[in-house]
Amino acid sequence: MNRNKHILIIGSILVAFTLFVIFVYLPYADKQNQTTKMADSLWPSENLKQPVRAIPAFAFTNQEGKTITLDDVKGKVYVADFFFTSCEASCPMMSTELTKVQKAFQESDDVRILSFALDPADSIPVLRSFANQYGADADMWYFLTGDVKKIYTLGEEGFMQIVKDSSNSFTGHSQKFTLVDGNNMIRGFYKGTDSAEVANLMNDINFLLNKEGHD
Repeated sequence: MNRNKHILIIGSILVAFTLFVIFVYLPYADKQNQTTKMADSLWPSENLKQPVRAIPAFAFTNQEGKTITLDDVKGKVYVADFFFTSCEASCPMMSTELTKVQKAFQESDDVRILSFALDPADSIPVLRSFANQYGADADMWYFLTGDVKKIYTLGEEGFMQIVKDSSNSFTGHSQKFTLVDGNNMIRGFYKGTDSAEVANLMNDINFLLNKEGHD
């Protein structure tokens, strides 16, 4: 009798503890996590700068064959990078990090990602296949191709991403992401292969969205 009573007491305690975790602790922890994220977004990271320069007008074709221009990102906060689909070093790492950005802001219509292809061989079908590898939402994440000279010029003079040597010859693209605010001004650079800096990027996107009054 005493043994059964002891088992019943232990069982009741376990049930009560389980109910506490499910209905009290987990909702509280989730609320605290959301509160922490909101608090973080009130403060910019050290990567966020005062407006650096405006991005010039452009027009390129995305992975769906649609022409994307500066007007398509007007008033939006967006991230830009430059890549080669054939790259086996930093580019896959950068694209993987951008999937985190897409996931974090997939419910927002005020955030875009622009990935500019530097290889003329990266045709629309090639870009579509590459985009599918990373689960890219074509309405949010644009993989862009077009006149390669214009892309290089935009990368150098616009997004400040093209790397040249002392003889002014192209040596590669930066491994950084460029953050542009809703006023089309560059606001920061983030190492695209560094998860910590990408976390800063997402924090600063939130900061700009809140500051600029986006929903």
